[in-house]
This record gives sequence, C-alpha cells and structure tokens, in this order.
Amino acid sequence: MRYLTAGESHGTYLSGILEGFPAGIRITRDYISAQLRRRRLAPGRSPRQAKETDDFRIISGMSGDVTTGAPICVLIPNAGRDLPPPSSLPRPGHADLAGMLKYGHRNAVLIRERASARETAARVALGSFALRLHELLDISINSRVVRLGGLSPVTAGGAAAEMLRARRNGDTLGGVFEVTAENLPAGLGGYSQWDSRLGARLGAAMMGINGVKGFEVGGGFALASSRGIEAMKDPELSGGLDGGMTNGRALVLRCAVKPIPGLPAGAPSVDLKTFRKKLSVSLTSDITAVFAAAVVGEHMAALETAGALLEKFGGDSLSEIERRLNEWRKTTGKILARL
Repeated sequence: MRYLTAGESHGTYLSGILEGFPAGIRITRDYISAQLRRRRLAPGRSPRQAKETDDFRIISGMSGDVTTGAPICVLIPNAGRDLPPPSSLPRPGHADLAGMLKYGHRNAVLIRERASARETAARVALGSFALRLHELLDISINSRVVRLGGLSPVTAGGAAAEMLRARRNGDTLGGVFEVTAENLPAGLGGYSQWDSRLGARLGAAMMGINGVKGFEVGGGFALASSRGIEAMKDPELSGGLDGGMTNGRALVLRCAVKPIPGLPAGAPSVDLKTFRKKLSVSLTSDITAVFAAAVVGEHMAALETAGALLEKFGGDSLSEIERRLNEWRKTTGKILARL
C-alpha cells in the first residue's frame, strides 16, 4: 500500500491517492468529514480555518460507500484561493530559505504554498480509510496532547489559559502529543532489514508531519537514563515494539512539536533581494499546532500500520484479511496469554 498527495495551500485543490487499499471497506462521507473537521477545528488554529470547509470529492476507488480495491483519489477544494503577493523575505523556521536556495527562487511564496501544513488535510483524508480499516479489525487508534508549552498534564482549562497568554504576547507554543494503537496483532514489521522495522517506518511518517522535531516509542528517551534491570521490570516501556515488530502490547508513540515559527510579534529575517534586515511578521499563524498534529499523527500511524497489516496477512478484500487475522490472533493469543 502506498499514498501520495499533491496541491498547494492556495491552489484549486489538494489531492491524495491511496493505492493498494483492499476492497469491501465501508466508509461514509460523514466519517471522513468528521476526521477532517477534527484536524481543522483543533484548539489553537488560525482564523483561516473558519473559511475552509474541507469539503471533498472521491473520484475513484469506491462504489457507493464501499471501497473497490482500485486506487482511491480524493480532491479537497481550497476555499482560500487568492495567492499571497510575492515575497523575497523568508520566514525564519519555515521551509522558505532552504527551499529558495534549493530551487533558485527569490519568491518565498512558491515554497510556502507546498510546504504549508494545509497539505495535511489530504493526508488525513487518506488516513481516514486506514483508520476505518483498523476499526473494522477491532484495532483502536487514539491520540492526546501530553504537553503544551510548559503545561503538563494538559487540561482543557489550562490549555485555554496557556494559549490566551501566548496570543496576548504575540507568541506561539510547542508541545508533545501521544498516539496509542491497541489490539494490534503481534508480528507486524520485521527485523531482517532496517527499512522493514516498523519503528523506522513509523518514525519517518511521524517526523514527516509539519513541525515535528522529535519522535519516541514507549519509554523513549527516558530509557537512556535508566538501568537495564530497572527497564526490564516494566515491559510497557517497549511501547509495543521489539526488534522492529509489534509484540502484542499497545503501541505508544510520542512526538515533540516545535512552536509555530510564524510569530505575530515578528521574527528577524533578511530580504533576499535587498539583503536588508527586516522583521517577518505573521498575523495568520496558529497559536499552536500540537492539537492538530495529534490528529494527523493518528492518521499517519494508521496508514503505516495498515500497510504492515496488509504485508503480513495479504488479502485483496476485507473478508480475506479478517479470516487470516482471526486465525493468527487465535494462534498467537494462546501463547501470549501464558507469558
């Protein structure tokens, strides 16, 4: 299974293609819309989200509400189609400068349009299919924000107050989100090659989310300061992966998301035409991306584990996959129950 997206932040459409997805998965427009809405209306988002509706069209791969096994193509029209005016002022912390150097552009807008986190709407649309497959196989994938700036644990009231303070100061916030997948079968992934290890694949997918600067599985970085005897007392610290494969326990992933670099208070930059120092000011940035990134993280994890499921159990239709998975669960369940 593989997936690909295209489109720009202010282009006519965002688009996504999902290939190798099995037939027989029933998924409604309301289900996909609900997933897109969770991303769009997550706490900390910018006023632009009130303009976007994330309406979409599915132009292939479905018959009614059921997947056919053919490539799925989703189109999401952009409400905001007025391209920003050209700018030779790169925004610090964004893709602007590196992208301008890479492609020889002097207009940062040409970089921003594709590098924008708006593109993750297409990934969530495609990930909705994978998330639905997991549900039908009795696998649940959920997320939560475990840190917002200096706030941990994160409560609704505490988060609202923290974001209000940041907004008043012309500032933004980073954070940490956690994705948990429960009831995954043991044996997904592999150990024979580096790129067959499920942790490596999940790491690439999660680090590919805009603004993510750190990734860990289970005990993660905390294990570096623990001793082996201590660590082995708690098998949950493995985070559901051993040797690059699922071990039958809950899969637990965490990602660190940096503060939004587009600051209402402005950040120092240099105009690449005049080479004069200027302040790069953003009046449209989110206060934080961590809540929206958590939703995207669920869908990226779902896409990667769905791919691993299909590699392990094969099958071109849901009925084939269910039959093979149920037999596997019976076999491995007897062993795991005795450990």
